[in-house]
This record gives sequence, C-alpha cells and structure tokens, in this order.
Amino acid sequence: FSEPIDSLAAAGAILSDVWTDSSLPAVDSLGEEFLTYIKDGMRVEVLEDGLVRVEG
Repeated sequence: FSEPIDSLAAAGAILSDVWTDSSLPAVDSLGEEFLTYIKDGMRVEVLEDGLVRVEG
C-alpha cells in the first residue's frame, strides 16, 4: 500500500491468518514512488527491522 492500510484490507489480512493458518503480509505507507518502481517478477522482502529490500 502506498498510503496507510484501510480497515477492509487490514481485516482481510487478519482473517486470512485466522481462517487459513497462513499469514498474509501487508506493508503500508510505502509511497507512490515505490509502487511505480516495482514491476512483475521483482522480489520484495521485508526484513525483521522493517527495511524493505527489492531485487530483480
């Protein structure tokens, strides 16, 4: 998400974890420039300290 996550998307991520025992990572406030930069096939990794790393 380029902006703060909205309540519906946040609820979906939480319910996915509860209902399927599978977490759905959601990262918000990345900014429009980040979303413009990312292309299909790129790998996005969120590190423990919150740093977002992009490869590819």
